[in-house]
Amino acid sequence: MKYRYIIIFFLGVLSASAQSKKIKIIDSLSLDPVSFATVFFSNNNGVISNELGYFELVPEQYKIQDTLFVSSMGYETKRIPITTFNDTIIRLKPETITLKNVVVTNKELSSIEIIEKVKQNIELNYNSGINENKLFFRQDYNQISEQFTLNKFKSSIKDLNAKVMDSILENLPKESRSELESLSYYYVNDELDTPKIKLIKSRRTNDDNASDLSKSLGKKLESSLKENLKSSSYFKIRSGWLPFSFDLTINGLWDIDSTDQEQLDKLKNEEVKRKENFSNFQKGRIQNVYFKSFTNSNSDLNFILESKRYQFSNPELSYLGNDLVYVINCLPLRSDKFKATLYINSEDFAIVRLDYENVKPLSKFKLLGISLLEYLEKGRMRFSKLNNEKYDLSYFQSTKENKASINRPFKIIEKNKVVKGRNKQNQISAKLNLSIKSKYNIELQVFKTRAINSKEFDDLDEKNQVLPEYLEEFTTNFWEEFDE
Repeated sequence: MKYRYIIIFFLGVLSASAQSKKIKIIDSLSLDPVSFATVFFSNNNGVISNELGYFELVPEQYKIQDTLFVSSMGYETKRIPITTFNDTIIRLKPETITLKNVVVTNKELSSIEIIEKVKQNIELNYNSGINENKLFFRQDYNQISEQFTLNKFKSSIKDLNAKVMDSILENLPKESRSELESLSYYYVNDELDTPKIKLIKSRRTNDDNASDLSKSLGKKLESSLKENLKSSSYFKIRSGWLPFSFDLTINGLWDIDSTDQEQLDKLKNEEVKRKENFSNFQKGRIQNVYFKSFTNSNSDLNFILESKRYQFSNPELSYLGNDLVYVINCLPLRSDKFKATLYINSEDFAIVRLDYENVKPLSKFKLLGISLLEYLEKGRMRFSKLNNEKYDLSYFQSTKENKASINRPFKIIEKNKVVKGRNKQNQISAKLNLSIKSKYNIELQVFKTRAINSKEFDDLDEKNQVLPEYLEEFTTNFWEEFDE
């Protein structure tokens, strides 16, 4: 009997140690958060803390015998054995002794010489070929409606008038936020442009049905729409005299007849299509992250491959964990839009961390009452030897902000090919005045990577059956909810 309690206790300890933790890094004197600190382990895997000093310690990232290293410019590196770490706060001590007066190398290299060595060693230092990457992907989207009005509103639908629309608009939330997290195997083949993905789990906080018209309507208006609109209708949107239109469908207003096989088959096909679209969406977002790497010749972070286009600061020496690194800042000399801070390993001349931010607006568009301004993009990357041989992308985080506005007339036209008589059923028209500010964050963590052969890649089946589970809010962290 006593052995049973010992086993239960032991399993409980193992279970507790396997859970992820949200850790905050702070200044030991001021208690202020330390933003964008480098966090990594003896096995070279690592992440970067966010603006508030937080990072997530995930069991997939380390082995129990590893040591946790935390470092940031201006602070002493903290070394903590995983077996002894039970806290949720890490305090970094401000550095009192700098490296400037310490001779640590037998040859003083210029920034240009260091950058050239980075360029020469890219193929030697960074993984290529065909690889399987187990990774976590997170995105959160925050949108603020600064203005949303409809003028000169006209409608042929009973009970849907300007007064009703004003009431609906007044009750719409001015700010919305959505989150999406997923775990997947992502496959890269450098000889092919198209990667593959096998989704494992996913969850989100935005409800697909939240946009359904019936969710935001009063009972009387909902009844009127059911009476006046046809479930078999399709809708066209036109804006003034601009030569474009696209289909609009409304879901969730009508109940599905369980005896209508055609409708049931349509729903089934829509479900398959949703899974396919979600899979492609995730694959595309992750692919964009890998395209961002400075090793990609088409990346706009071309600080190394197009080094002549940039001005580099004198190198400074610092430590990332036990590694001595050169820290070099670079600024564009021409029309390039990003500046960066590069952390370069002094032994093998590999970039192990890269922080970037735009120095000018990324895009501007203004035409016929429609405008878009992308004014911010900043991010950071961490490269680690995940397979203990060559470097791979192990962490990526970026923030983008933009502002869009529309000041144009529009028409929504209901059409129906099933109902006898005229094709056009109803019409709504108004002048839309809309201004929205958006913030989009992405985070990607790679936990495992392994080389595979071309046959394994070709045999991969991408018939993903995963759709994200809907939750009103994330009350648990991803790894407790989706432990695999």
